[in-house]
Amino acid sequence: MEQPKMIINTTMSKEDYRKFLYIATFRRNKVLIPLLGLISLAGSIIVTSDSGNFNFIKLVISWILLFALAIVVVLFKVEKKNAQRIKTDKTGAFDSINTLKFFEDRIVMVNKALKSRGELKYNQFFALMENKDYFIFYLTANQASLVRKKDVDDLDSFREFIAEKFKGRYRSI
Repeated sequence: MEQPKMIINTTMSKEDYRKFLYIATFRRNKVLIPLLGLISLAGSIIVTSDSGNFNFIKLVISWILLFALAIVVVLFKVEKKNAQRIKTDKTGAFDSINTLKFFEDRIVMVNKALKSRGELKYNQFFALMENKDYFIFYLTANQASLVRKKDVDDLDSFREFIAEKFKGRYRSI
């Protein structure tokens, strides 16, 4: 019987999920902040162009305020999504141990608490992203699974192995 190259036991706490939402919102999507900046600039131009004369200070102040408002709205949406997910979690998914077995051609995921088992080939994943705390395995563009780096025994060896399996779909964020 084939032996896995690596086995990682990891969990996802409610705080890990919250951090993931912020990563997915701000770090994964590089155009969000510039887009919010452009939209708020357009709004401030509209707001300050009511009279025939141009006031640069009024433009800058309104731009800053509209940009801050846009960021607050996004933060509110992230926090609302986090609260909703925590409130509706009836499965006990948070803090349960996920055992990931990394083979040469696939990952086998087992969660005894949830009585679940899954197996996916590396080419079935959408992408892999790494930040300072997590490896984020995207099953689709909107569905992901986390591996906490603090749960990985040999981080360099794991990174080398997994980056090779996700060539062209691996990104450090």
